[in-house]
Formats: sequence, structure tokens, C-alpha cells
Amino acid sequence: MMMVRSAYDKKKDDIHFEYWQRCRYLPEDKLIALLDHDNFKLSLEAAASLQLRGGSKIIRLAQMDSFSNRYKRRVLAAFILGQIKLNAKEEKISLKILYDLALNDQSAIVRSYAVSSFGHRCEKAKKKYADTLLSLAQSTVLDKSVMVRVNTAFALSVFKNRASIPLLIKLLKDTHSEVKNWAAFAVNVNNYDTPEIRNCFVLLLDEKNFEARFEAIIGLAKRQDKRVTQILIHELSQERIYDEMVEVTAYLGDVSLLPTLYQVKDKFGTFKELNTSIKVLEHLKSKL
Repeated sequence: MMMVRSAYDKKKDDIHFEYWQRCRYLPEDKLIALLDHDNFKLSLEAAASLQLRGGSKIIRLAQMDSFSNRYKRRVLAAFILGQIKLNAKEEKISLKILYDLALNDQSAIVRSYAVSSFGHRCEKAKKKYADTLLSLAQSTVLDKSVMVRVNTAFALSVFKNRASIPLLIKLLKDTHSEVKNWAAFAVNVNNYDTPEIRNCFVLLLDEKNFEARFEAIIGLAKRQDKRVTQILIHELSQERIYDEMVEVTAYLGDVSLLPTLYQVKDKFGTFKELNTSIKVLEHLKSKL
């Protein structure tokens, strides 16, 4: 079942749309002026418009702003350099700038955006900068800022490289739930699997943060780790359930989940994921 959007989330989306509408048709010089606006979210939307439009002038501005004595302009510079279209020379310079900001900037928010943008650049280049990203992440997994560690987990998610696993395990053991959430996402999206990863996921089953717990449940089920069976039974007995949790019961392959799936069918009716999982588990049961 789909998660109901909160009034807070809807308000955020409405504000974002308002700022997007405000910026979309502005000329370049007006957008550049908005980079100094007191409202950071509006400045960020202006930066997003500049990033999308691209061009050598905006690239040079972002590269220069990365050395600004105003941290907000360094944040926006790091953001712009993350996904703006660059030629080979511009990319080489921009990656060095982002690397240095991620490691050395005094502002945690600048470091955070720089790590995220470095990840985006690596995603665009596939595995070209894998070694450089891993080198950067060796330091940023230990950053005192939660958001830097969160964005490190994101950056490690952008392409599959098993050398990332030790770093992601560190992040799975982080003290902050949002870091663990993104680390679990990175593990799942790249289908990494080791005994230590599974053990970390088992510990995440007790997380208060639903997103981190969700990633652990899905991850353990897809890895056919039956330590998640009772948790799945509990989650599928709630008033609100999630399609993904129904779907992964087929991966888990534990026929003891069948009575729970029948209850889901009685309560919510049939749907694709449920029908498939029931069919798979009934077939497995027939072979016992």
C-alpha cells in the first residue's frame, strides 16, 4: 500500500513548486542575483535553474564561488558543479574543487554538498572515478557531521564496487539512524551480501527510524535470511502495509508466511505483488 503524504510534505512540495515557477523564466543575471537571497531554498532553486541551463559562464562562476569567503556561495557552487554539463577540462578542475571542499571546508553543509556532488559526478562518469571516490570516502565516513556521512553513503550507492563494502559497514554501525538508512540503501541498491552486512541488518530491525528498518527488512528478505520472518509477519499484520514487504516474501521463501498473506488478501483484496508471493510460497509448500 502507498504511504500517505503528510501535510508537512505537501507544504514542502508546494513551496518548492512556487520557487521553481518563480525561477524558471528568469534571465541568467536575475538568477545569479538570487544566489545572495536571504531565503536559502529560493537561492538553491535559482542554482538548480542555472545548473540546468549550464554554459561556461555559470561553470566559471561556480568554480570561483567555491573559494568565496561566504559559506552559502560555496554551498551553491558545490551544488551547481555536481550535475552541470562539463567538458573534460572543466570536469577535472571541478572534481578537484569538490574533493578539496569535501575534505577541508570548515562548514559542514559545504562539505556535505561537496560529497553529494562528487557522487553525482561519479555517477555520470560510471566507474571512471571509483578509486577517487573511495579515497574521499575513507575520510568522510569519519566526518563529525551527520549530513556529510549521510551523503557519503549516498555517494557510495552510485555504482557497484565491492571495495565500498567495508566503508558501508562502518556507516551501517553509525550512531545516527539516517546514516544507517542511507548505508542500507547503498548496500541494497548494489546487492552487496556478506555475513557482516546481514548481521548489521538484523541489528537495524530494532531501529526506531522506519526507513532504516524498512531497508533492513527488504535486504534480509531478498538475501533469504529467515531471521526477518517474524518481523515481516508483524509488519504485514498492521493497518498500513507496503507493497515491497509483500513482494519480498516471495524472495524469502518461508512458507510460514502464507497464513499472514491470506490475511492480507482478506483485508485488502488481491493485487499483483500479493498474488505472486502467494503463488510462489504455495508452490514451495507443495514440494515439502
